[in-house]
Amino acid sequence: MGLALGGRAARRLPAVAAAERPVVYVIPIDGVMDLGLAPFVQRTLTEAAEQQAAAVVLEINTFGGRVDAAVLIRDALLRTPLRTIAFVNRRAISAGALIGLAATTIVMAEGGTLGAATPVAIGAPGGPAQPVEEKTVSFLRKEFRATAEAGKRPPLIAEAMVDADVEVRELSEKGKLLTLTTDEALEHDVAEFRADTLPAVLDAVGLGGAEIRRPQQSWAETLVRILIHPGYEV
Repeated sequence: MGLALGGRAARRLPAVAAAERPVVYVIPIDGVMDLGLAPFVQRTLTEAAEQQAAAVVLEINTFGGRVDAAVLIRDALLRTPLRTIAFVNRRAISAGALIGLAATTIVMAEGGTLGAATPVAIGAPGGPAQPVEEKTVSFLRKEFRATAEAGKRPPLIAEAMVDADVEVRELSEKGKLLTLTTDEALEHDVAEFRADTLPAVLDAVGLGGAEIRRPQQSWAETLVRILIHPGYEV
């Protein structure tokens, strides 16, 4: 004899579980970029991958910082299996531009800027920045180009952000570093979307309603940011 449930008993059966919300990690890239920032980004990318996050958003608002820190972050972004989204809110200048180019997707706020990445050597405290040798400019120019190529973005535009001798028709003339506005970045296939808020960014990339996680820097990472000495900056 079989058993069947009806009436109230049937209504007590558990409902089918709703689909889990996607998880998105958000990393702030603001102020001066230094060697304390790189391990924080690397650690967060590792944690996000372990948690099977849908994406990592780097919210960028920086005038730049150390070349070595930017290269470490760039390498980590190109290496991660995760989808990475650079939200340029409002500027990704110098080292910030390299990080932006390394992301899977670039989203820029209205009135944003991206570019102007010539390297300089930082001297004594209070002293002026010094120009660097051509080999340093050459290295960074090719880092930008290779990063753009990895993301299927225009490599010549990336080079022109570093080297004033690189000319891009209708965008930059020889002797002037290239900086793109939001409109220019969208028009020339450097950025994919325009959005002014994090929720709008997530909507644009198909992750609206995702759970947001904002990891914090460890005390050791913060200490490095306080104590680190300057070197080459971009």
